[in-house]
Amino acid sequence: MNTPRAIDPRVTRRRLLQVGLVTATTAWMSGCSNSGEADDGSTTAVSDRSARSVIPEPAGLVRTSWSTDPQAFGAYSFLAVGSDPSMRDDLRRPIDRRIYVAGEATDATSPSTVHGALEAGRGAALAIDDDSDGAEMIVVVGAGAAGARAASLLTERGHEVVVVEARDRIGGRTDTVQPEGWAIPVERGANWVHDVDASDLADQLDRLGVATDPFAYDALILGRDGGRANGDEGADASGAIERAEEWASARDPDRSLATALADSGEGDGVDPEVLNQQLRSEIATEYGADAGELSAWWGRSEGTEGDDLLVTGGYGALVAAELDRVDVRLNAVVSTVALAEDGVTITLADGTSIAADRVVVTVPLGVLKAGSIEFDPPLPDRHAAAIDAIGMGLLDKVWLRWEEPWWSEEADQWNLVADSDEPYVEWFNLLPHTGEPVLLGLIGGQLAREWAERSDAEVVAASMRTLQAFADAGW
Repeated sequence: MNTPRAIDPRVTRRRLLQVGLVTATTAWMSGCSNSGEADDGSTTAVSDRSARSVIPEPAGLVRTSWSTDPQAFGAYSFLAVGSDPSMRDDLRRPIDRRIYVAGEATDATSPSTVHGALEAGRGAALAIDDDSDGAEMIVVVGAGAAGARAASLLTERGHEVVVVEARDRIGGRTDTVQPEGWAIPVERGANWVHDVDASDLADQLDRLGVATDPFAYDALILGRDGGRANGDEGADASGAIERAEEWASARDPDRSLATALADSGEGDGVDPEVLNQQLRSEIATEYGADAGELSAWWGRSEGTEGDDLLVTGGYGALVAAELDRVDVRLNAVVSTVALAEDGVTITLADGTSIAADRVVVTVPLGVLKAGSIEFDPPLPDRHAAAIDAIGMGLLDKVWLRWEEPWWSEEADQWNLVADSDEPYVEWFNLLPHTGEPVLLGLIGGQLAREWAERSDAEVVAASMRTLQAFADAGW
């Protein structure tokens, strides 16, 4: 049985955001607004329509739908109710010294990050090198950050390495694109270096010439009345969340953060709209899971604090550099990984097979959950239990580009207090960091799943509702 955790007082990058709210202006902007109803029945704060300055339609759109991607089925892992950090250790435990599982979901220190995935790949490579008697044939399944790092190190140590990748590209959930008309690279997947002191990732990117920029999460919240929300209200909501975790940490069994808030009564007396906004920005788009999914014991216990960098020069160069000297086979979908008498056999969907001494499986947790790869014999109980218990979160993005900026607000992050079913209420202003009129919207958790298969037109319309509220407020 899990043991309730002791609350760690570390400051996460979202809690840095809260500190900024408390010290930011608490003055309310003058004027009032009406609540306008959108075509789909949802509402958002808008000013008097007679005074509206309607923002122009965006000139470019890039969006993601990681939950519908069969090579991911989500964005990154989180600790759901009933899971705990030891399960990440179970998942990376070698199987008969032949099968090694690696990826961000197996890293106990920095899961859900690029540097966590790199470290997981490194750990698997070193374990294989220790277990082998000399140069061996190694297959790495997946050409994301973990697979790339494992393949690179194994190649350096003299092993014959083949990387099989189901996609038609390398990178996995590190996915840099630059569509026509865009002056900057667009990161569909990983976008930040989290806690620059936790790894040498920032230095690696610098050596590769990949531009980054400090990101302070100086957030502003727009209230329903068109005024900037009082920083104390956001702090009250954040405090209630932390107190609910403390309450749950002393009680058995584990429960969701939402249940802890309700059962402890800590959510009582907090403006429900502000609390909902904080749960979305601190939980749903931070962990890819709703408060009803996240473990109150363990959900926010992972990770390290520190300064973040926004990657502006193309994250994809990192994986490309790792795989520069490695045999990578694209469009190679693995269907079966089977232990053999003296090794392991990897069978592809087209019927071809590769015999190897050992294999590193670095596919996302969502793919393991879906059972897309058959293991013969089935994975040990501890591995299967970890795969079942650890959650696969979802964070999706919408990037919007204009020819000229229509806003003057320079804050990094804009949040809107809105109905719980209003999808795109958290935005990042990339103009100060890239010089380009680009806004990045985030959506996480179950709402992201609901919107994953919506059309581009619906996503743009929903985004414009929120952004119009910021424009009406004079941002």
